[in-house]
Amino acid sequence: MKFSANAMFKERAAAYYAEVRKYTRYMLNDHLLFVLVFALGALLYYYSGWVETIDGTFPAPLIMAIVLGAALAWSQVYTYIKQPDTVYLLPLESEMKPYFQKAVWTSFAVQSYILIALLAFAMPMYAKAEGTGFGSFFLFLGAVLAAKLWNLFCRLKALNVPSNDVRIVDMAARLLINTAFLFAVFSLEYGIAGIAILIMAYWLFYMNRAGNRPLKWELLTELEEKRMAAFYRLANMFTDVPHLRGTVKRRAWLDGLLPGPGKGTYTYLLHRTFVRMNEYIGLYIRLTVIGVLIIGFSGLLPVQLIAALLFLYLTGFQLLPISARHGYVIWTQLYPDGEEGRQKAVQHLLMRVMMVESIVFGVSALSGGLLVGAIVLSASIAFTIFFVGMYTPSRLEKMNRF
Repeated sequence: MKFSANAMFKERAAAYYAEVRKYTRYMLNDHLLFVLVFALGALLYYYSGWVETIDGTFPAPLIMAIVLGAALAWSQVYTYIKQPDTVYLLPLESEMKPYFQKAVWTSFAVQSYILIALLAFAMPMYAKAEGTGFGSFFLFLGAVLAAKLWNLFCRLKALNVPSNDVRIVDMAARLLINTAFLFAVFSLEYGIAGIAILIMAYWLFYMNRAGNRPLKWELLTELEEKRMAAFYRLANMFTDVPHLRGTVKRRAWLDGLLPGPGKGTYTYLLHRTFVRMNEYIGLYIRLTVIGVLIIGFSGLLPVQLIAALLFLYLTGFQLLPISARHGYVIWTQLYPDGEEGRQKAVQHLLMRVMMVESIVFGVSALSGGLLVGAIVLSASIAFTIFFVGMYTPSRLEKMNRF
């Protein structure tokens, strides 16, 4: 049977998106969608109010160019290369060109939605600062999408370069070129934009020559494995992912804060799982830090309350899968606590970590005054009690059915 690069890519892409859909069903559940819609509505409400406060001195084109330029420079090519390919596809390397061309165009189609959303989000700010309407949106969109395609082709060629330093230089160069090109387009300086296009053409020609080498199969495999691991870590916040193996660190200095065996077998196990597995404690720290920054710097009580409750919900909801972490280990079936003991252990863990987070959020809200801090703290504690006492048992019961 003759090898077909196009057929193989189609099969790989279909398998990848089937895997993504399988976990997306659990990630985009009704509760999370409600929170996301609520958070997006609050963000748009305050964003529209902020837009009304800016004037013609606000550097909207520069900010848009920097943000979109960075998003373009971070372009990834979805190659779907797997570990066995480093052996079995090596003799067919000369026939793989259509495969990687399709990889670029598929990556372009998937990632363009983010750029469209960013540009649409920024247009009200641009229109207010520049005193124009939204008539330039499609012109700007065409420029951004063209730059996206250029970034993807440059990135594909950079993956064949032997030195990692060259790949870093390529990303830095594309960041600068993207920013300069988009700033010229957003400022309606078409002459400068034309010069930037010539530089982009030269850089693509340069990367074509530098990347005209045999494929770096090991690098392609490593990048795909990292990308899939990142997706599985995200999915694992919502459901158990058998493919994912978390990294463990002892962290003996925290042992004094953890309950001993006398508090229950599952309580002992799950508290140490939370502290020692990077995916759990790392998630907790990241969400807490982001929430603290938003609450501390916003200065508006509604924003502080929404941020505190939102990040408490995300923390609690995304830590719930810890209950199934050891479900595939047979010796946990011998625990005398049973299913009821495991549920109580999860509730005990969530109560402790969310109460600590509530106190941290309350202290952060003191930037708005003592009364604001007291309101945020009280609301956070009340939400924690409701989440752990009312929501967690029903959610765990639903997860156990699956």
